[in-house]
Amino acid sequence: MSVKSMVPVPSDADTAKAPLQIVLGVDNFVDLRPQTRGSDNKKWMGFIPGILWIEISSDIPEIYTAFSPFNSRPFNFNIARAIADIIGQSGLCHTVVFLPEDPYRHIDYRLEGVLRRSLVQETGYYYGSGIYAWVTRIFGLPYVSYNMELEVDLRLRSMTTNEVLWKGTIAGTREDKYHNVYGLARGIDGKHIIAYNFSQIMVEQLPDILSGLRKALEKVTLNCEL
Repeated sequence: MSVKSMVPVPSDADTAKAPLQIVLGVDNFVDLRPQTRGSDNKKWMGFIPGILWIEISSDIPEIYTAFSPFNSRPFNFNIARAIADIIGQSGLCHTVVFLPEDPYRHIDYRLEGVLRRSLVQETGYYYGSGIYAWVTRIFGLPYVSYNMELEVDLRLRSMTTNEVLWKGTIAGTREDKYHNVYGLARGIDGKHIIAYNFSQIMVEQLPDILSGLRKALEKVTLNCEL
């Protein structure tokens, strides 16, 4: 399951304009995430006998997660591919090239990125007794909860002048909770938990990203015509 398959094309007034007559290349993003892998970062018994509280944090969820396995390519590749697909479908410009798959293609501008964070923090409760499970349900404690954080820096570069024309950031957090193992197995409307939540962080901010890209490209193309 990949993030790119979960991200819908955002609806925005700027995407309804005529495509710019340029070729935009999207490069693979640089991976600058904290290189930590927490298979058992924090683990302790709860204060109530019979309840085990496990908390696991990982900045590389494509390698390890505890409760919801996330099988994917390197996350920086997936994020770059997702953004390339969205730009292509949005009609922003005439041609969008994903450079890892077509590295020798002539392009006018290049979108570069730096993946700084893709944190998945999983907290799970294991109940050793049925009575404890019902008590925790009464108090509303989830079976498994997720806190996710995504941060990606973007920059648009002219291939003619090597000048950086625009910078932007996708950054946000999401929280997700599952109160039983059946909900955890199904996910959100059958969608993969981790991919879905990361894609939602992106969806909330992609309209502003597309608008910023269009304004920067329109400005530079107008200056070239003058």
